[in-house]
Amino acid sequence: MLSVASDKVGPAEYRSVATSICIVEEVKPKGEFRDFEHFFNYANTYSVFDEVSLKKWYSREKFYTIKMTYNAALTKRLTRQRLADKVGLRREVRWSFIKLRDDEFCKIVELGEVNEGIVINELLER
Repeated sequence: MLSVASDKVGPAEYRSVATSICIVEEVKPKGEFRDFEHFFNYANTYSVFDEVSLKKWYSREKFYTIKMTYNAALTKRLTRQRLADKVGLRREVRWSFIKLRDDEFCKIVELGEVNEGIVINELLER
């Protein structure tokens, strides 16, 4: 999985960049939590959000909680344009968290100048 971020200053094609490679371990919709306490106990352990922010998320009609393992930062940030042109990622898909095929993953690792030792270990574990 690839994590993509934008600074929203200019066109995403040139300003949105891939930041890291992660593995999505679990995705849970709001409906899987009985109440805020159940959600908070699940999310709080590894969340980047404080309790006030988690309450705001929980008050939304719909949301998803994504449990993921961070694997590696891309040494060289890749713009949306480069990911589409060089890797072949589809522009018409919303890019936030996207599942990658092995060939896309390997090309991103190469272009992003990620330490190959991390990648080899990750591929061997599959």
